[in-house]
Amino acid sequence: MPLSFSTAFSATSLILHLLTHCVSSLDNGLANTPPMGWLAWERFRCNTDCVNDPHNCISERLFKQMADLVVSDGYQDVGYTYVNVDDCWLAHERDAYGRLQPDYERFPSGMKALGDYIHSLGLKFGIYEDYGNFTCAGYPGILGHLETDADTFASWDVDYVKLDGCYSLPTEMDKGYPEFGYHLNKTGRPMIYACSWPVYQTYSGMTPNYTSIINSCNLWRNFDDIQDSWQSIASVIDYYGDNQDTIIANAGPGHWNDPDMLIIGNFGLSYEQSKTHMAMWAIFAAPLLMSVDLRTLKPDYKAILQNRKIIAVNQDQLGIQGRRIYKQKGIEIWARPIMPVFKGKYSYGIVFLNRRTDGTPSEVSVTLKELGLDHIEGYHIQDLYDDYDYGIVTPDRRFKVDVNPSGSVVMIRCNLYKGKPINNFIEATRDAQPRKDESGYVVDHGNIGYIPNADGAHPLGGRFPSRPVEPQSRSHGYLQHHQLQYSPSTTPTSVAAPAIGAYEQADHGFSFQQLGAHSTVPPYYHG
Repeated sequence: MPLSFSTAFSATSLILHLLTHCVSSLDNGLANTPPMGWLAWERFRCNTDCVNDPHNCISERLFKQMADLVVSDGYQDVGYTYVNVDDCWLAHERDAYGRLQPDYERFPSGMKALGDYIHSLGLKFGIYEDYGNFTCAGYPGILGHLETDADTFASWDVDYVKLDGCYSLPTEMDKGYPEFGYHLNKTGRPMIYACSWPVYQTYSGMTPNYTSIINSCNLWRNFDDIQDSWQSIASVIDYYGDNQDTIIANAGPGHWNDPDMLIIGNFGLSYEQSKTHMAMWAIFAAPLLMSVDLRTLKPDYKAILQNRKIIAVNQDQLGIQGRRIYKQKGIEIWARPIMPVFKGKYSYGIVFLNRRTDGTPSEVSVTLKELGLDHIEGYHIQDLYDDYDYGIVTPDRRFKVDVNPSGSVVMIRCNLYKGKPINNFIEATRDAQPRKDESGYVVDHGNIGYIPNADGAHPLGGRFPSRPVEPQSRSHGYLQHHQLQYSPSTTPTSVAAPAIGAYEQADHGFSFQQLGAHSTVPPYYHG
């Protein structure tokens, strides 16, 4: 039975809670791009049997081994930075001073020493706790100890705190999560703050207050835990597509939607589905936190996780989450606006996803204009998995991709071409005849064109307006990565990002988080 919670919200707690609304919160300046690293949970769960399974149990040995491999096997070189402990690291009781402590049989050197080891490799150290009486696995939660636990994490030089929501009331989270963030900020140590706040509220029938969430958390879970199966990945893809108009506006530098861990190289996904997993998380602007045994990872899967071109899309500094722009008869097209930006128009990362199971590749033939890409000088297009270079393709030129069935993708990058129009360079076998009837195409409404599917009149299945809507051009500059600068905004908005040339943070609704502004119910799940 969970312990009753009757004394945690004392007069002192009340004063501190009120302070979160009066004290200017710290801009921690973290997670300007989605965090990348390694996380224990999905692959190793809560295996605490170090007697019979010392190779796989949750222990300092496991985390040191993974940290070593993040460096020696090249993951650090492509951007993976964090090594994160998840649930089950704790002892079942706090120490005599009310502080959290590890299970010293499995972490004999203590958490500060583990963090020091990880830091010695040039990596960063993450840890897990829960806004509840207990963690999801039944270890001590933070209720009644918010300031103490924040100070403890700072004393251990923690760089990343994940706060789950088991054994707590969703109605208390609007107060509790910002309050703990306040205490994290008060320590003066920059720590990424990862929340499970909105998913627990959504599942309880509440509508999450994303304004508060954005200003309190660097990232947050808003859907189910990842499981080791294609069905699980597909359900996340569906959720992010079906709810995109609600959740996309909340993402941006410093604050990200988190669809959960990467399971590439475990047991449940085929090679093709693993490629899809990586491509879609790049389109989602999602944190890339591998949960896999790096000791046994096969080279093909390692190559997916270390694909620099796809990681570059994920880490794009504009920080605009992509959206589904087409879904018909098992074929989906997803697009994410990325740099460089030129004359008021974006470049794009595009994913063609085939969810059919009819056993043969599907040919998708499309013009860029039909996808809303209408930059007259054209786009330099590259396939990000097979390294095929399409060269410069103008908006009216038709090209085709063959996408394998059963959850496979083709992912391309379309960089705006800066220069005079030139003849298309496109291999004959990948070419297709231009359409004579240009009656319709997806148009760019700012983020990227989104017209709901209709009745099949479009060559890919949708009916669209007869004329494109030109986005407002506000600059004629060619925005390069080194030109991008951010400044904090305290008033996030939820409008679609306009097409721009000179990047203006406030126009995208980006706001760096301002961290800092009880119960006994069963856990919903491990968040």
